Amino acid sequence: MRTDSMIPSRVGGLHVLRDGPADAPVVVLGPGLGGSCLDWRLVARLLTGHASVVRFDRPGTGHSGPCSGPCGGPPSLRREMAVLAAATGGAPVVLVGHSVAALHMEGFARTRPEAVRGLVLVDPSVEPPDGIGSARSAGSLRSIDPLVPVTRLLSRLPTLPRRLARRVGPAGRQIAIGLGALTRRETGSRAELAEIYGRPEVLRAVLAEYAAYPELVTDLQRLRAERPLPAVPLVVLTAGRACGPNVLVGHRAMAAMSPLGEHVVVPGSRHLMPLDRPDAVALAVRRVLAA
Repeated sequence: MRTDSMIPSRVGGLHVLRDGPADAPVVVLGPGLGGSCLDWRLVARLLTGHASVVRFDRPGTGHSGPCSGPCGGPPSLRREMAVLAAATGGAPVVLVGHSVAALHMEGFARTRPEAVRGLVLVDPSVEPPDGIGSARSAGSLRSIDPLVPVTRLLSRLPTLPRRLARRVGPAGRQIAIGLGALTRRETGSRAELAEIYGRPEVLRAVLAEYAAYPELVTDLQRLRAERPLPAVPLVVLTAGRACGPNVLVGHRAMAAMSPLGEHVVVPGSRHLMPLDRPDAVALAVRRVLAA
């Protein structure tokens, strides 16, 4: 059974898809930067016989409304905690985050341990705990990535031309799939992709997420020093076709954050693992559910 709805939250209306039996264990899937519910379509199909699968679009992306409400404002760890609080519904869930969303999931587990029964971090952004691997500060991230100030400037423009969004948005999605997925598999139709990525508000939201990444990392490092990760099953999946030494060291360190942590290198996948190896992601989720 599927429900497709807009739910209220402290950051505005969120688009949420739920598949599977209502009385089954809940699994919440969070997309990476610039992603949407579409990115999890293949994984959701593999999990609906085992769980109630929740997919959501972050504020301003996919079919969600613009960010508003008491926790509104630019993307931040605080904002993403409010998003997850609404998406999870308060029941203990398994959180699955791809790329930057893995950092959101970790932050939520540290702040709301009673609401989390397990974690699967899918080729997470490489931000291990301080002193391990490649942990970095917001200042160093800004200095390393010249695109951060550019995206910050563009995201703050009062309007983005619709014609520009229609060209840049879908084209950017195609480039991301071409570079990030070994299979170059797309989960949405051309019409679905044009509807989502051709809107100026979505392009602005994606730019804002990119620009806010340094502050997100700083906030998470601070939270790590203040609150422990609950001792829940944790699986960190690394894309086998895109992993260098720093990635492996960082992901191993992230898996070690829980005494029940496990690190798995997934062959046949680049960064967009939900598209390349949905079977590997679904298997990791089922293992956490069974733990």
